[in-house]
Amino acid sequence: MAVRSLVLGFAILIALGCGNSEPNWQWPEATPAQQGMDQTILEGARTYAFQDGKNTQGVVVTRRGVLVAEWYTDGKGPDSYAGSWSVAKSIVGALIGMAIEDGSIANVDVPLTDYYPSWVGTERDQIKLEHVLHQTTGLLWEESYDLMSANDSDAAQLVLTTESPLQYVLDRPVAAAPDTEFNYSSGNSLLFAGILEQATGMSAGEFAEQRLFSRMGIEDAHWWKAKTGETLTYCCVDMTSRDFARFGLLYLRNGEWDGKQLVPSEWVAASLAPATIYAGYGYQWWLIGPEYPDLPNDLYAALGHDGQFIYVIPSLELVVVRNGFYLKDVGEPIADPTLFIRYPSGNLIPGGGTIPPDEWDATSFLAPIIDSVID
Repeated sequence: MAVRSLVLGFAILIALGCGNSEPNWQWPEATPAQQGMDQTILEGARTYAFQDGKNTQGVVVTRRGVLVAEWYTDGKGPDSYAGSWSVAKSIVGALIGMAIEDGSIANVDVPLTDYYPSWVGTERDQIKLEHVLHQTTGLLWEESYDLMSANDSDAAQLVLTTESPLQYVLDRPVAAAPDTEFNYSSGNSLLFAGILEQATGMSAGEFAEQRLFSRMGIEDAHWWKAKTGETLTYCCVDMTSRDFARFGLLYLRNGEWDGKQLVPSEWVAASLAPATIYAGYGYQWWLIGPEYPDLPNDLYAALGHDGQFIYVIPSLELVVVRNGFYLKDVGEPIADPTLFIRYPSGNLIPGGGTIPPDEWDATSFLAPIIDSVID
């Protein structure tokens, strides 16, 4: 009888959702008017985003944590996968803060030689974790996406030819002393893959799933990994536009999700503080407000190739996502043999990858959303 009661008790706990899994959080929804927005003005963003040539797949607009508008191109919807490209950099930045909070990583001053001992005694041995976060490592890197000059682009090498991308980055020479130059580099962000795996005992993708995505109710996120196994922490998280908006909301709410502090609030603040070398960048987030005189100064964003954007405007309690058209590969998210074969950009391989807009102006897109706020 005691055994039967114990089994019954476990069954009840599972039925009530009291195991390790988190409840499937869903967006609360309201009309724009219910969240203090003028729908007619708001429609201007839709008009801009979906005009011919923009190749927009989906737009999600939230205010005060409430979904007020979402629009999709024909054949796509709330359950459609979108690509991230470098939006993933902002996500891995959150993982680093979480690993520091739980003690897996000491602090942002830890030398990278703790994780990459081959750098000991080389010109790279002064690079610290914060230099990676701020894109100021000094490693020689060319972040060009022009495939016509791919031989001169380190970023192109990562997606086109390199089967061991992390090793490619570890072999890069030094061009400047750490913290003396800002150089946006996917190579820098890929270093997080080895750091997180050694610090936590999990790949960055596994750590994200266990510690972040599952707790936010994000289901079936796919983070691409290299043929050699490391998570491609510089890019390539596949999830829905709504899910990207969840991540924006997490930062809007200073790392809190559904009453739980997932990312330390101090880390969120540090992530959104301007780097000394370049004020337009924090810890893997772009601080773009000051660049746009007609947009709020506190605007920050996760930005990805081919038009993947998470815009966050704290002063207006807005999170806005725009994803470009994406044709997801049907296989496992493994860059085998290289990423570009499976996850091409620029609409260069019909039937796969991401399609960019002909051009994209943040002000033209965001201004109607901002102007629609009437309280």
